[in-house]
Amino acid sequence: MDDITFASLLTAAGAGVAAALVTSTVELLKRVIGDALAGQGARLAFALSAGLYLLAAIATEAWPVPDELLVVFVAWLTCASAAVGIHRTVERAVG
Repeated sequence: MDDITFASLLTAAGAGVAAALVTSTVELLKRVIGDALAGQGARLAFALSAGLYLLAAIATEAWPVPDELLVVFVAWLTCASAAVGIHRTVERAVG
């Protein structure tokens, strides 16, 4: 667990791990909260990944360095695309 840091989320492998974390969290929330989140999984994945990478930007002090913000944005885009894509694939397989 010592290897998991906000900075590690800014790597390609970290973005993949973050996507899995976001997708798992969305599924857990859907199971716990139930019908209130029906049809909202992709939006929730998008929002959770944005929040996670906002925290990563703060933790790594990326603001206001444009190159570092670009790294955060690319990592977030990778994570969000994967998380939303995974969620859509799971919904299609189940539905």
